[in-house]
Amino acid sequence: MALTKEALQALVALQQRDKFLDSIQKEIDAVPPRIAALKADLEGEKRHMDAAKAKILELEKKKKSKELDVAAKEEAARKHSSQLNELKSNDAYKTMQAEIEAEKKAAGDIETEILQIMEDIDKAKQEEKAAVAEFKKTEEFSKKDLEKLEAELSHAKGRFETAKTERDAVAAGVAASEMKVYNHIRSRGKLDAVVPAVGGHCGSCQITLTPGLSLELAKLKSLVTCESCQRILYKPEALAATPA
Repeated sequence: MALTKEALQALVALQQRDKFLDSIQKEIDAVPPRIAALKADLEGEKRHMDAAKAKILELEKKKKSKELDVAAKEEAARKHSSQLNELKSNDAYKTMQAEIEAEKKAAGDIETEILQIMEDIDKAKQEEKAAVAEFKKTEEFSKKDLEKLEAELSHAKGRFETAKTERDAVAAGVAASEMKVYNHIRSRGKLDAVVPAVGGHCGSCQITLTPGLSLELAKLKSLVTCESCQRILYKPEALAATPA
């Protein structure tokens, strides 16, 4: 692959642009998880509030059911009381009276349960009030934080687009063959695709370069890659001799 000093300088400049783009992309990628976390917190508070509301409804339903049970027991006691005078034997009379007393006692026991349920309802309403207040507070803070994060995201995306335009302008000065090697290296997760060779070593993996590879670097006639990590190598002093 034929190479010029200017072409290598363009590759180094391109990498600087790409590193800048990578840093902005990290900023962009960091925002959605933060937004998701805020929404998850808010959703958690909403579930807590909804659970408090549902508890009240369940207790109210239970109270209504118990009230119907009391009414049924009281109605049964009244019905049996009206039937006492119709009974012909002492045993039947005593049995009926026992049933009436049992029904009245059952009604009284259920009323005691209703009183406890009413206390539970009052407590549940206090819990609901606290849950609603906490939800509203979280909702208010979440709204502000979400607006801030969305503004950060929008700003970062705008910076990215501007930087991408500048990066593409630099990339236009890189030959297709060199760009292919550069992109291939970066696609393998090696974002520092172009590294300096310093003191006879690769600037990335630090392997000692062979004399032949060092000679190729000095000639600056073709694209040279590290035999170990396959990154593109260049001599900083050679590039400094001809500013980009």
